[in-house]
Amino acid sequence: MDTLAFISWDVNPNIIESPIMIRYYGLLMAISFITGYYIVRKFLTNEGADAEWIDKFLFYTLIGGVVGARLGHVFFYDWVDYKDNLLDIFKIWEGGLASHGGAIGVIISTWLLSKRVTKKNILWALDKIVIATAIAACFIRVGNLMNSEIIGGKSESESAFFFQYEAEKSIGRYFDVEESNVKVEPTNRNIELDGNTNPLAKVTIQVSLDTINLKRYYEHFELSNLGNMNNANDHFFTINSNAEITTTNGGSAIVSTIGIIPRIPTQLIESAAYFIIFILLFIGYWKWQWYKKQGLLFGLFLVLLFSARFIIEFWKEHQTLDDGASLNMGQWLSVPAVSIGLFFIARALLKKSAENEKLESK
Repeated sequence: MDTLAFISWDVNPNIIESPIMIRYYGLLMAISFITGYYIVRKFLTNEGADAEWIDKFLFYTLIGGVVGARLGHVFFYDWVDYKDNLLDIFKIWEGGLASHGGAIGVIISTWLLSKRVTKKNILWALDKIVIATAIAACFIRVGNLMNSEIIGGKSESESAFFFQYEAEKSIGRYFDVEESNVKVEPTNRNIELDGNTNPLAKVTIQVSLDTINLKRYYEHFELSNLGNMNNANDHFFTINSNAEITTTNGGSAIVSTIGIIPRIPTQLIESAAYFIIFILLFIGYWKWQWYKKQGLLFGLFLVLLFSARFIIEFWKEHQTLDDGASLNMGQWLSVPAVSIGLFFIARALLKKSAENEKLESK
C-alpha cells in the first residue's frame, strides 16, 4: 500500500522565555509594522506628501489595526468566553486577533487620519495602507504557524504538519507538568492512504507521582476526551493500551503509544497567498500607477485577500460555527468585504472612464 510521510513541527513559540518573554509572533508583528512604515513612506515621498504625515500614518494604523483585530476576535469569535471576563479583553499578549476586525480598525483609523491630518479623501490613504497591510498579513500568518494555531483539517499529504510541540503542551497540562517533561516521538511516520490507520507515536511523560497513582492517572487520561480524534483542534488521540510505567532519577515516567493527527499547513498557504497579493499591488502601484485611479488598490486588496481567505477557510477547522455548517465565521465575514471591494474597483474604473470621455468630447 502506498504511504506518505508527514512533517513534525516541534517549534517553541518563545524565542526567549526569561527575563523578558519574546515570542516569534510578536517579533513578526513588529517586523510587519516596520516594513509597512518604510513602504508607506516610500509612497508618500513618491507623491510629494508632507513628511510629517509619515509617523502619523504609522501611529493611526498601528492603533486602529491592533485594537480592531483584538475586538474583532472578541466579538466575532469568542464573545461567549469574554462576556463574563471583560478585563481579559485587554490581555492581548495571550493571543487572539482577527483579520476582519483589523481591516475594520484600519479603515476607521484611516478615516480619522484623513479628517484630522491629511485633509484628503480617505481612499487616497487607504490605497497606500492596504499594500503595507498585505505584507503584514503575510508575516502574521507565519507567526500563527510558530504558535501552532489556526490549524488546517486532517490530512494524509506528505506536506501535512503534526504539531508536536502543541501535543506535548496539551499532555503536559493534563498531567500538570512542564511540556519539557513530555516527549512525543513519531514511531511510524507513514499514513496509509485508505485512511484506516493513523500514524503512531511513542509518548514519554516524566512526572513526580508514585507508580500506583500514576497508573490510575494514565488510565483516566486514556478514557478522557482530551485526545478525542473527532475534536477539531486536537493533534493526537489516546489509544487504550497498557502503559509502561518506569522509574527514573527524576521520579516516574509513563511510556505509551498515541495516535497523531497531521494537518494541512493552512498558515503557510495563507501567508503565500498574501505575499502574492502584496507583490501584485506593489507592482500595480509603481509600474501601472494604479494609485491614480483612486480606490482601485483598496478595492483589489479587499477582493483578492478576502477571496483567498474564503477559499482557504475550506481547508481549516471551523471556527465558532457548527462543524456541519456549509460556511464558517471567517467565510461569512469575507463575503461583505469582497462585495465592498468590487464596488470600489467598479467605482475607480468607471470614474476614470467618465473622465476620459469628458476629455475626448472637448
